[in-house]
Amino acid sequence: MFSLREFILKGLLDAIGKLADYQVIMNAMGWYEKGVLTEEDLALINDKIDEKNAPAEEPTEPAEVEE
Repeated sequence: MFSLREFILKGLLDAIGKLADYQVIMNAMGWYEKGVLTEEDLALINDKIDEKNAPAEEPTEPAEVEE
């Protein structure tokens, strides 16, 4: 059975990284105000945006071994 909520949520999650963060947030808020998305959905979207924006960890170089 078709779920509008799942459809919208999938689209917004797919848009992360393709649209500006504020566009995803504003779009999500519009669907929240219409009662389609829940606060839990907004939290999930926020977590994914935070993941995308997290600083990349620098690879650690192995310590030189003295022979």
